[in-house]
Amino acid sequence: MKKRVKKILTSVLMFMVISPITFLSSLILISDAKISDFFTSKRVSFLEKRKDNITKDIVVDATYISSHGGIKTLTESIIKLAASKRPDWRFVILIGNKGNYFPQLISYDNIMFLPINSRHNKILLCMRNIIDFLTLGLLHDKITQLCFYNTVCIDNKCDLFFDPYAERAINDFSIPKVSLIHDVIYFDHPVFRASSTGRWIENVSDSIIKFSGKIITVSDFSKQKIIKYHRVKEDLVKVIHIRPNIIKSDVSPDFTDSVLKKYELKKNNYLIYVSSFWPHKNHLRLLEAFSKFVSSSDSDVKLALVGTFDIEKNPDSYKSVLLEKGLYGRVVFTYQVSDQELKALLPNALAFVFPSIYEGFGIPAVEAMAAGVPLICSNTGSLPEIAGNAALFFDPYNTDEIAAAISEIVGNSDLRGKLIRLGYEQAKKFADPDVMVNEYIKVFEEVMK
Repeated sequence: MKKRVKKILTSVLMFMVISPITFLSSLILISDAKISDFFTSKRVSFLEKRKDNITKDIVVDATYISSHGGIKTLTESIIKLAASKRPDWRFVILIGNKGNYFPQLISYDNIMFLPINSRHNKILLCMRNIIDFLTLGLLHDKITQLCFYNTVCIDNKCDLFFDPYAERAINDFSIPKVSLIHDVIYFDHPVFRASSTGRWIENVSDSIIKFSGKIITVSDFSKQKIIKYHRVKEDLVKVIHIRPNIIKSDVSPDFTDSVLKKYELKKNNYLIYVSSFWPHKNHLRLLEAFSKFVSSSDSDVKLALVGTFDIEKNPDSYKSVLLEKGLYGRVVFTYQVSDQELKALLPNALAFVFPSIYEGFGIPAVEAMAAGVPLICSNTGSLPEIAGNAALFFDPYNTDEIAAAISEIVGNSDLRGKLIRLGYEQAKKFADPDVMVNEYIKVFEEVMK
């Protein structure tokens, strides 16, 4: 009996000695860290090494932001203008290893980048807690160094944590936090609600709101949805409309002609839709509606779909739709285009069609109106709020309505002229990014107090 107890005690002791080493080794391998990372205070102390004129350190989480899209553009605009207006604040931008670099921000003295491998963050945090327990907290500081959120926010006592994507919960009331929630599509849209990402965001979003001093959102539509689903007080949520840097067509006529030739398009003879190819962007119903328009009209107007599409991964699914609907030669997929190409394509379109089922704001609608392009769009989400009286609306679930709207905008030049005039006026409401950034700065100051 004594031998058996001795064996058990020996096994437990060996487990207590070996497990931390095993976990620590796994941590290094998983995090792509180096052994030297455990013997340096570089990350732990980086906020202490700042210029004398810096009074506040604001950590911005950009690790989940992709290399393109509206959220990246908005984040870049906010930080760029805020850094110019508040040279006494330093913005520490957490970026992933790939895909979310911000070239417009590298020249600012009060902006610094901290590359982070966020891919394994959950594993790192879990293993950190396990090792903390097994080692009685002796390795806490060194392990936390690899778990960057505690490192940059808690150990460095940053003045504010700004999350422009709102997908990360920092569960610590000692860190002033502002979260930007663009929409709550993961609650509203069944396709996203059923996805693993959607379920995760649904679970984490309550924590994000709980530990945020202020929630910013981009429309009254989104504000009401946040209040509804999260049951929060109205004064916690602040609406700050997006005021994008409007696309100005400063490209030469020769360049415009070359772009139109490249995609086999003619001036004022194509509809355009600029969007990623997520399910709620409603491309399949748009193709169905455009097919109905083509079959009932003698017009040779084309449809140009601009953006990052999953057609690149699974082209056969959409080729079959085009074949079935008789749309070969009438629909042009440009994929992702450069800013210069978009400056050539957008202003020369006959109209901008925006059939999205769900938008928290809808930057393309503002860009189209500002570019003098007639807008026809969904009557759902935030689009009626953003477009005002400057759009021809339709039910995005009804392909007959979409087809009728296309037919009306193509055949009615007076309507196009009216929408262009109204669009210019509506776009002016979102024309000054300085107004937007001043509101962000005011919220930051309020929460830091």
